[in-house]
Amino acid sequence: MKYRSMTVELMTIVSDYYPHLSKAEALRKANNQEFPFSIFKIDKSKRAPFLVHVQDLADVLDTEYSKASKDFATFHR
Repeated sequence: MKYRSMTVELMTIVSDYYPHLSKAEALRKANNQEFPFSIFKIDKSKRAPFLVHVQDLADVLDTEYSKASKDFATFHR
């Protein structure tokens, strides 16, 4: 809902969720497909931005939340 689009530029995701990564490191990880979600370009141009589908990002966030929630519940029994 925050992004109001089905696809978001990777650099927007990086600034929101990976602020510890430099732009160069984020692009390296994108080129090597090292993020936990799929990344794609609409065009083969080197200048074309990397894009992320919001559902892929949401799935990763939900998975990480579930892990953290289970860990919290186990720790606080």
